[in-house]
Amino acid sequence: MREYLLLKRHSLDEWRRIAGSTHLSQYQRLLNQAGSHHDTQPPIEHPSDSITYIGTAVLNLALAHLLSRQEMYLECARRWIKRAISYPHWGKERMPDHDLDAAWLLFGLGLGYDWLKEDLPPEERDALRDKLILQGQKLYEFALETDGKWWSSAYWQNHNWICYGGLAAAAYALCEEFSEAGSWAARARDNFVRALSYMPEDGSNYEGPVYWRYGVIWFLIYADLLQQETGEDLHDSDFLRNTFYYRLYLSGPNLVDTANFGDCHDRRSAHTAAVYARLASLYRIGEAQWLYDHFYRTGEWEREGSEGLVKPGLWAESGLEFLWYQPAVEPSPIAALPLSRAFPDLGLLTMRSSWDEDAVTMAFKCGAPNGMRAWHTGHALNRCREWWTLNAGHDHPDANSFVIISGADYIAVDDGYAKEKRTRNHSTLLVDGRGQYAEGTYNAFWGLDATWGARLEASAEFDNAVYARGEAARAYERDLQLRQFTRELLFLEGDAVVLRDTVSADLPHRYEWLLQTDAPPETSGSRCFTIVNGATACRLHALQPGEITHQVREQEITANPTSAKPDWIISNRQYALALCPPETRKDCSFFLILDLAGFAVESVRAERGAVASLTNGSRQWKVGFAAGKDGILADGLNVDGSWYAGCWDNGQLSKCLAGDVTSIWLDGELHFIADRPVDIALGPAAEGTIANVTASDRTWIRFKSFKPTSLSLGSRDCRFHYDEPTGMIWVQAQAGKSEIVVS
Repeated sequence: MREYLLLKRHSLDEWRRIAGSTHLSQYQRLLNQAGSHHDTQPPIEHPSDSITYIGTAVLNLALAHLLSRQEMYLECARRWIKRAISYPHWGKERMPDHDLDAAWLLFGLGLGYDWLKEDLPPEERDALRDKLILQGQKLYEFALETDGKWWSSAYWQNHNWICYGGLAAAAYALCEEFSEAGSWAARARDNFVRALSYMPEDGSNYEGPVYWRYGVIWFLIYADLLQQETGEDLHDSDFLRNTFYYRLYLSGPNLVDTANFGDCHDRRSAHTAAVYARLASLYRIGEAQWLYDHFYRTGEWEREGSEGLVKPGLWAESGLEFLWYQPAVEPSPIAALPLSRAFPDLGLLTMRSSWDEDAVTMAFKCGAPNGMRAWHTGHALNRCREWWTLNAGHDHPDANSFVIISGADYIAVDDGYAKEKRTRNHSTLLVDGRGQYAEGTYNAFWGLDATWGARLEASAEFDNAVYARGEAARAYERDLQLRQFTRELLFLEGDAVVLRDTVSADLPHRYEWLLQTDAPPETSGSRCFTIVNGATACRLHALQPGEITHQVREQEITANPTSAKPDWIISNRQYALALCPPETRKDCSFFLILDLAGFAVESVRAERGAVASLTNGSRQWKVGFAAGKDGILADGLNVDGSWYAGCWDNGQLSKCLAGDVTSIWLDGELHFIADRPVDIALGPAAEGTIANVTASDRTWIRFKSFKPTSLSLGSRDCRFHYDEPTGMIWVQAQAGKSEIVVS
């Protein structure tokens, strides 16, 4: 019985059966997409534009014919194939025959050849085969010639995955007729095995959510091809297992808008039905299945299909969506997921007040270029092989920057796609007007060695309150002699974000603190600024430094997303609020609060550290950061940790959060003690979860509580002691993060 590439999970008869039953909706979308090509055809002459869409058009037409046996799809596929093979080169403006256009056509026409070769007239079949051999050999030889340079060995770059994916598909389609195709397949296999092993286990992608949507699908395409053709399984990958969550947690409250770190064509073109279907099926990710279904219910797939800027586009992937959809996966609503998630390799931390559409979301980024694993592994490969594997052109010089979205409104924004990557377009810090890395070029990291790189130092997530700390001094030129740029933030349930920056250098500098916005911030007091976007108003309170000057700069960011289409220019306008001490200095501290809930904000006089109060009716937050190792000491507050946040409702303490802490005294009353530093979140003294603790080792802790009848630590019951005079529980916490439940 004839077997077909990518179709070996079922017989052809079975595929036709499920097309009319469990996959009926997906099948109809495939037919609609194939039908859309009937009245169109590529131009006679190769355009000055990408022709990647020809590959997916042939794929969808061939699959539609194979499943339906309708001649109209075959006839249309033949017309598209003839036009494609008439072009002397695949690709015109960018690396003809050696890059993305060639790869996409090798993929789509390679599958088309395998699926249609019994139905094509002999002369057309031979012409297609010969063209695939010609173009595949050109791509393969280019990979050999450029070993260690550009996409041939750029394991973390989408060009690498796409070019080797297209080469592999053509190789498997031709292997019975062209002996050298085995060499293509072997090189593609070696590349993908290595590339997948180098990808971060947390599922993140430094190129950003839009290029994630464009590039990661090729890992899935190749792994599916390889398994069906050879039996080798590359799917046991933590990167693939976790990468859905990277994309999900970069979504705004409406799940459509995006925290657009990296190069992003816009803030919405970043979802893919085929990938969600495949990841849901492979790893039984119910949330991926839920989001896939949700976007059909809400019409988002229709919008993305017609408006999305990533080409060939959503509907071009209809054939893959049909093949990968698995209705047996039970959808799991995302509302049950945690509200925050860290992606430590990229230095990314995301957080939200809830999973509702009117929530507030925030993403904070402080990591090495390409991500920690790629940056250092790439440099190690470069050193031992005299290669240059790192190509971080889609990353930005944005260490210690953030994006905030409230409902459908962006409060703090990122610049998206940029021709010139500049720190001044991100919400972070300029030093004497200078930014990070080799800014000002398309690839702001080219030629830099492994001594460069920021890092996410710490994070602590307590439901919808989150702490993060990033260190970015090594993101700036050495001649600045910057010794510290530590940014700490507290995300207070979406009502406010408190930021503390500590900057230190051996030389005096002019430090500019930047906030990027869609609308120009307006002055609403000597140290207060208002940002209004849509239905959301946010006030920025600058509590430190003691004196500041401010300036609002209008900035236009432009980019050409692909040199295959030189006349396509993306333009974006944004505003930067720059806050700066009036004089140069070696050391500087910025203490600022972004208020989204109408708080009355006051600076609290502190003997140690920086403290502020935020009051809204009967609710009050008191937050503080230590200045060094001597803790926080202010009126009614004595904490020996590095940071603290306490919330009172109607005068009653409802939650207490602190980091790197061994003791907490509030209004002269002891609330917490530990025999070594921990991160702690204490809830009200009531039945249920009363504390979350993160410890580096087994640690004895005491905390304020009623006298419980039982206590569980994590998932197990454990012994405890209750001290009547102090009203505190005494228990030994385990290493790692533990939840303490009392009843």
